[in-house]
Parts: sequence; C-alpha cells; structure tokens
Amino acid sequence: MTTGLPPRPGPAAPDPGADAVLDVLARLFGGLDRVDLAKLSAHLEPLDLAPGEEVFRQGDPGDALYVVARGRFGVFVREAADALAPSATGGSPAEPGHGEMRVGSCREGDLFGEMALFADEPRSATVRAEEPGRVFGLPRERFLALMRQVPALSLAVAETLSRRLRTANVARAETEAFVARHVEEALALLPTPRRDAVLAASLLEAPTTEALASVFGEEAAAVAAGLAALGLDDPRTGAATRRSLRQRLAREWGAEGLTARAAQVASRLAGAGWWDDALAVLARHGPRAAFVETLVRAQRAVPPLDPDRGARWIERLSDEEAVGDPELALARTAWLEARGEEGRALDLARRALGAGLLSGDPATARLAAEVTRLAGGDGRRSTRWRPLAIPLTEVVAWLPHSRWQAAAGLGAGIVLVAAAAFPGASPQRAFVSLLAAAVILMATRLVPDFAVGLGLVAGWVLLGLATPAQALTGFASKEWLFIVTVYGLAAAAARSGVLFRVGLLLVRRLPHGLGWQAATLLGTGLALTPLVPSSTGRVSLTEPLALAMAEALRLPERGPAAALLGLAAWVGAGPLMFVFLNGSGTCLLAWALLPDASRARFTWGQWLAAAGPLGLLVCLGAAAILVLQLRPAAVGRPSAAGVTLQVAVLGRPRPQELATLTILGLTVLGWILAPATHLDLATVALLGLLATVAVGTFDTRAFQTLDWGVILFFGVVLSIGRLAVALGLDRTAAATLAALLARFPLGPVSLVLAVALLSVAARLVLEQDLTVLLASLTLVPLAPRVGVDPWVVMIAVLATSVAWILPTQTQAYLVAQAATEGRLFSPEQARRFALGYTAVTLGALLASVPYWRWLGLL
Repeated sequence: MTTGLPPRPGPAAPDPGADAVLDVLARLFGGLDRVDLAKLSAHLEPLDLAPGEEVFRQGDPGDALYVVARGRFGVFVREAADALAPSATGGSPAEPGHGEMRVGSCREGDLFGEMALFADEPRSATVRAEEPGRVFGLPRERFLALMRQVPALSLAVAETLSRRLRTANVARAETEAFVARHVEEALALLPTPRRDAVLAASLLEAPTTEALASVFGEEAAAVAAGLAALGLDDPRTGAATRRSLRQRLAREWGAEGLTARAAQVASRLAGAGWWDDALAVLARHGPRAAFVETLVRAQRAVPPLDPDRGARWIERLSDEEAVGDPELALARTAWLEARGEEGRALDLARRALGAGLLSGDPATARLAAEVTRLAGGDGRRSTRWRPLAIPLTEVVAWLPHSRWQAAAGLGAGIVLVAAAAFPGASPQRAFVSLLAAAVILMATRLVPDFAVGLGLVAGWVLLGLATPAQALTGFASKEWLFIVTVYGLAAAAARSGVLFRVGLLLVRRLPHGLGWQAATLLGTGLALTPLVPSSTGRVSLTEPLALAMAEALRLPERGPAAALLGLAAWVGAGPLMFVFLNGSGTCLLAWALLPDASRARFTWGQWLAAAGPLGLLVCLGAAAILVLQLRPAAVGRPSAAGVTLQVAVLGRPRPQELATLTILGLTVLGWILAPATHLDLATVALLGLLATVAVGTFDTRAFQTLDWGVILFFGVVLSIGRLAVALGLDRTAAATLAALLARFPLGPVSLVLAVALLSVAARLVLEQDLTVLLASLTLVPLAPRVGVDPWVVMIAVLATSVAWILPTQTQAYLVAQAATEGRLFSPEQARRFALGYTAVTLGALLASVPYWRWLGLL
C-alpha cells in the first residue's frame, strides 16, 4: 500500500476535447440519465498518442470502443496476407504504411470500434494517429459488467446501435448482393475439385501461404489463386466474399457436413503446428469437443501455444471444460486470477486437482502447487494472520461446491425440522430446532435467505408456536419500517448522483493512496456515530460513498482494493458503535439496564473516556487485519482527465440533487434531535423518504432497485427475537447461565473474557438487543461479586455483539452488503475478516483491563 503523503493534486485543467466526448456519449447512450452516464464515463480510459502511433492494428482482438477527444486519426486496411500473417506465423507486424490503403479518418467527436462491445471479432482495420491526439477507450469487459449493474444501459445501446446499423445494413445488403453474384459467377468457372477446395479454404481466418499449404498441400498455390480471383484479398469486399463463400459451403454440405469439414481442416492445421488457425476454425464451425481437445494438444505441444495468443481461446472455455485437463485448468486459473477472480480460480484448481490425482497426469504436481499458492501457502499471503478463522472459512466456502457436504447440511436440516414437529416436543424445543435448521441452511447457502425466512414463518404457524400475526410481528415493527425507509433514502441518494459527486470530490482532493482513503471512510463512519444513533443509518450513508470512490478509482469489483474500502467503511459505521453512549439504540439499552449507581457514574463523556482506548485498539487491530488479509496492491492515481470527464458529465448540481442533499442533512439532524422531539428514528426516516418522493429522486425506478429479498428477510429476523421472548426462551437461558457461572467462580480478567466469549456464542442464535438483555439479567448481578463494575460487563457484550460471522447475524452488515450492491467485497472476504475482527476485539478487551483497573472499574 502507499504510505507516503504526496502533494495534494490541484484541480485538473479542462480538456478541450471533453465536450466532444460528452456529445458522443450523449448520442451513443441517449437513453441514460446523467448519473448512469457519469458511471459509464468512469470506465473510459484516456490514451494519448503521438503521430504514427496506433490505437489498434488490423487483426487485433476487438476489445474496446474508442471516442476521439482531439486530433486526427487515419483508418488503414492492409492486404489480407499482410494483415493476418503475424497472427499465423508469429512474426512481427508490418511497418506502418506497408501494403496499406487509407479508407477513412476520424476526428474530434468521432466514434470507432463500437461493434467490439458485442462481437468478439478481430479488428478489420488499423487506426493510427496522424497528429498528436487523445482518445478515450471503453474496455469490452467493463462495458459488459456495467450493463449488468445498469440495465438501462443495454437498452440505450441497443436503441442507438440499431439506428446506426439500420443505415449501415442498407449499404451492406447492396454490397453483399453484388459480391454474392460475383462469387457465384466465379465459382461456376472453376472445376469441381478446385471449387470445393476454395470453399473449404473460406473456413480459414487467415488464408496465408503456410496455412493453405498445411491444408491443401501441392494444391495450395492453385487454391490461393482461386481465392484471389474471387476477391478475398480485396480490403473493401474481402469480408463479404468470405461470408458468401461460407454461406455457399453451408448450403452444399449442410450443418453436419460443414462441422465435419471444419474438423478435417482444423486437424490438418493442428498437425502442422498452426494451433491458432486450427482453433479459430473449430471455434466458429467445428464440434465443441474437438475445440477443447485441440486446445489441450496446443497447451501440451513443444513449444506450447503462446500464452498471450492462447488467452483468447482460454477465455472461451467454461470452468467445467477446463477441469478435465490439468494443463487447461492451469491456464484457465491464471486467466481467472489475472481478472481478479482469485476465489473462482482457487475453486477451479481444487476441482481439477481431484480429477488430476485420479488420472495420474504429471501436470498434477504443478496444479497442487497452484492450489497451495492461491490458498495462501506460498508466503505471499501470510498464513500467520489467518488463525483459527482459516479452517472454518475454507470449510464454509467449500460447502456449496461439495455434494456430500451439501447433502449433509440438507439432511441435518430435515432432521431438525422433524424433531421440531415430533409429537410431544415443547414449544421451546421446537423453536430452537427450527432456528438451528435455518442456521444450517443459511450457512451452507443451499436455500436463499429470504426463502429460509419464509420457511421459518410457515413452520411457526404450522406447529402452533405462533399465530400468523405473531409470526409476522417483525413486519409490523418500527424497526422494519426504519430499514425499508433507510434503503429508500440510499436509493434516492444514488439516483440523484449526490454520493457519486462526493466520491469524485474525495478522489480528487484526498491524498493519494488506499491507506488514506480507507482511513477517511473509517473515520467518517466513526464521526457519524454520535450524530446518527443507528448503525443501519450510518452504513447507508458511508457504504454508497465507498462504492462511489471505488467506481471513480475504477477498482476491480470484489478485488482486494475495493474490499479494503468497503470493509473499512463498515468498521467505522458499524462495529465501533460501542465507543459512544448514543452510538446505537443497543448502547442506550445497555446503559438503561445498568444498576442505578453505575448508570449515574457514566455520563456521555465518561462513557467515551472509558470506552475510547478499547475502541482505538480495536480500530488499529481491524485496520491491520484488513491489510494483512487482503494485501491490496498499490492503486494508480486516477487520471486527471478521466475524473474531469466524469465531473463534466455530471455537470453542475441540479435542483433535485441539492434538494436530496438537504433532505439527507435534515434527516440526520432529525435523528440527532429525535429524543428531544419525541420522534423515533423510523418516523424521521419515513418523512425524509416522502420528501425525496416529492422532489422526484425516489421514483418507480428507485423503488424497483431495492433489494426486496433482503428486506423481506429482515422482517423475519425481527420476528425471531420477539417470538423467543414470548416463548420464555430468554428466562430459560438466563437461569442456565446463572447456574453455570455460580458453580465456577471467576476473577475479574476471567470474567471479562468469559463474558466476551459467551456474547460471541449467543450472537450466533440471538439478536443483539436480546443478547444485551440476557447479559443484564445473568451477568451484571455477578460482576460485583468478583470486583468488576457492571459497565465493564456491558462494554464487553457491546464490543462483541456486532458480529457478522454469519451474514444474517447483523442487520447493519446486510444493509452494508446491499448498499454496495455486492460489488465491493464478497461474503467470503467479509467472513474471513469477521473472524479476525472477533479475535482482535477479544485481545483488545484483555489489553484494556489495566486501564480499567486504573479507572477503578476493576
């Protein structure tokens, strides 16, 4: 990570070509609003070129769209043999201008390469700068990922491209008809054997001399002459000629015949070592099994297929196809890791290792080493800092991919449900059995959380544990209303663009480096804690801000850097709530449950003074755990031109944006003044949401973006605690704990550690407020007997009560995950951090004992 403090960057100078780029974006993606357009522009990569430099070369993979910001660029086409020879022979590209014909030019505001966003086709021309210029590129992978996040983007692009293609298709149809007539006439003049050979040669992507010789032997020269006579090497009509020949071949041979002919051609190319040409034929026309088999042979050849060229074919494999061969699995694993999908790469390598061990393939040894490295055993990911958490996280991550373990989880759930329904089972036992079954199903991810929640409701009603009204009581609570309205406020803020603007401002103004940015997010959440007495409310403000910063920095989704920002924002806004007396309603509940003498002693300032050092230790330890577990690489400084473009796309703040910002500010102020105004947080949030409806930022589209599956599950979670109290489960647990602790006397330090461990265990099955309530009934009365102030017991419970080892333990964590759209950190990354955070908290509690002893609390 970057640790130095570089000079603060000043405002970027306006780019004279920004207006031209904006005009192109507006025309190409006219169906998007300015916020979505600004998110799209975050993925544009500026590229400055000197005269003679190429944007791309004919025959290169089509992997990006480009917009000209300034300068003039020429479009050139080479003869077919010159254009395709490098890819077939491995030679160096031709010198600029050699055998080329200028077919067009692009100036400021022009767009080129747009079909690369959808079609995985080689470039049909070379684009070269003819004077100093700048283009903005939109990579295909980022565009496709953004389409999944912003559904309106695909509609906007489809509408625009359909208009552009409609005009182009008219001209193309006329050209195709002319070429087809010419091809038919030319083929009729050829002898039948020669005609068949020419048709077969059209299957080649690059009909070079070497490739033709591999397929046709001594007839190669005659076939090349026939192709030239048809005009296949004409840069203006060559592509149309090839399409016409392939259509004729498909008509004559039929689908099965075409596939068989393609396999035959590819076999001859592969036999001569022209792997790239053979794979190109099979990828387009051949049997899928033959493509995979040929790729295996190419990976095992001596010398093997060039890795850079082979990546094009490895990308076309599925993970299941790669599992069957260790060499393919190694190549596919490397490709996935390069894309930032380390978890998927590790899973693939593990599955391929099992298959390789059975086959005895020699490449299995390298595959085993790859599994060890990806799992953290090569020293680059230190195993010293993944303590007790590692086995559990690895097992939980493995569960969905292991049939027998998934079956075991399902079987255990069925047994527990049967135990709950067994005649004579007490209501408490039935409730606990159903809850245990739900926990198993959620931990193994066999069933979506919302479905588990609905199953619990059905079970309670069917077994007579609750009436429908009691089973759904969580949905009638002000807490559930608060959650829904907070989600709505977050959606309205995102819709208005205010958080994206703030994220851009932070990226431009903050000192460069992930460390500074993560610390800012953590500190922001902590600073909001006494102002917004709700972890859910704070998370709904800080996590979208982290997402906006990650988008502005163009960080890979769920990569180490993005996860660092997202989890740092979560720590500041959620787990550290115990530092302040009014950090959350749970803190106020804990304070209210203290004995009178202890409650009188701890005012707001005295609470902060006593809990502050513990919070500082936890904060520093959590930051260390994040860095050591994620090990994010240094992030390059965002392009000043790129950030300036995004700001220009957003434009000046609109009235709706300013109104939404004002509403958010008033809502936060209402939360702060809630005790004085006698309004609860849910009512304040509801008023704020209605205000965003009035200004138009929370509309039907924003309503549809809410994660209703998570919101539905929230209601069931709230019902669990209320039903547990109604069944007397809290009294039973309190009596059991009191009897247990009475039999085993503890000293002050032992009591603090025991309380913390019991709190961690209780939070696996009980909600936070219920855990605090049980602690007040069972543990607080025991504290004075061993010389411990009751406040110490409560702070130990509060510090360990915000757990998210299981995602469903903490509502605020679920909000954090939903507010980031699951794009900053994965459940596996968060779970691993949760276990490390719990260990840090336990250590910080023990380290705080001398300080509390000095304060007279022990």
